[in-house]
Amino acid sequence: MKTKNKLLNRIFLGIFLLTSSLMFAQTNTSPFQTVCAGSVEPYLINPPTPGSTYQWSITGGGTIINGSTTDNITVNWGFTPGVYTVSVIETDANGCIGFPITVDVTVNPLPTATIATSQTACFGTTIPDLTAIGSNVTWYSDAALTVQVGTGNNFATGQSAAGVYTYYATQNDGNGCESYYTIATLEIYSLPNAPTTTNQIACFGTTIPDLTAIGSNIVWYSNAALTAQVGTGNNLVTGQSSVGIYTYYATTTDVNGCESLSSLTTLEIYALPAAPTAANQTACVGGVIPDLSSSGTNSIWYSDPALTTQIGTGSTFSTGQTSAGVYTYYVTETNSNGCESSATTVTLTINSFTSVPITSNVNACFGTTIPDLTASGVGTTFTWYDDAALTNIVGNNSPFTTGQTAVGIYTYYVTESQNGCQSPAATVTLEIYSLPTTGPINHW
Repeated sequence: MKTKNKLLNRIFLGIFLLTSSLMFAQTNTSPFQTVCAGSVEPYLINPPTPGSTYQWSITGGGTIINGSTTDNITVNWGFTPGVYTVSVIETDANGCIGFPITVDVTVNPLPTATIATSQTACFGTTIPDLTAIGSNVTWYSDAALTVQVGTGNNFATGQSAAGVYTYYATQNDGNGCESYYTIATLEIYSLPNAPTTTNQIACFGTTIPDLTAIGSNIVWYSNAALTAQVGTGNNLVTGQSSVGIYTYYATTTDVNGCESLSSLTTLEIYALPAAPTAANQTACVGGVIPDLSSSGTNSIWYSDPALTTQIGTGSTFSTGQTSAGVYTYYVTETNSNGCESSATTVTLTINSFTSVPITSNVNACFGTTIPDLTASGVGTTFTWYDDAALTNIVGNNSPFTTGQTAVGIYTYYVTESQNGCQSPAATVTLEIYSLPTTGPINHW
């Protein structure tokens, strides 16, 4: 408790001894003084008379702490309101006793303590003023009430750093007495640490992963100003599916209700690469079976349209097929982001042609018209050879004019073709008979 009534601090009773008349005369402003309950006040003779002694007394209340036989005393007025009298009697050097000089002191009660409200805030937010209910409120930063920092019912502390700040509020009534203080604190909480988040990537058309954050009471926002809340909890289902980069901001809130700085988190949905181009291939049973090829550099080959059975990688793919049939494959392209394109369907057709052309041997007599050789069958073209190894082509299509005229037996081999595949060869002969030799006609 501190009193603010300075009227009697260092008060001069203004009493001095008139040696000619042995009387006291008072020179202070009034013989009636007021103090506040709980105050400790000094009183003295001004000026004191050399050689004199003094005897002080108080009636009604208060306690003389020291100097009761000197020219100055200190009085503790206590806390009981009332009107009390301070008296002093002087005895001069000759032993003459003067008349008592008195001062009436009114001890005013202290006003009740103010009602002050403590405040809390989070670092970085608006810091509230401290408030107190009372009259003529004064704010101090120390319990001794020596450092005044503000006045009025509202007090802007000016604090912004995290910490606990203690202030002391009093009120002053119309008598100039100051109440006991009431403690009011301002606590500025530190912010919790920002949550730990992980960026996510995905390819268009695949399952889009949730964003995740490690922390308590996670709140997700779609803007850096944290004004557009889009979710709460450790997992955020973004709902995004289109190609693009999506940015989110996650915060955590502690038990004090303070929200951390945000952690930036991105979801990037990559575009798929273009499907590769690939050409269908055909081959014949027994011939060279070509590889399938694609235009991509990171191609993957599958045997099923669901793309669950991978059978090869790379821009070329050897199927290993040799039997007649139509084989269907699916090839995709993967880009540097690991995204796989839609599939291109490509086929390998292996044709077989086992039928043999239908032919007939032909004969003729020397010197007559030599008939052509003919062949028929399911094929669309016919090829004629004069060797069984089928290395020397001598004609195409049917009929085939051999050009032979001399007597002899001529052997040819004919194949038919369909879809680019050649059948086994049929053997056909052309025989040119010699004419009979007739002997001379004898006359018997």
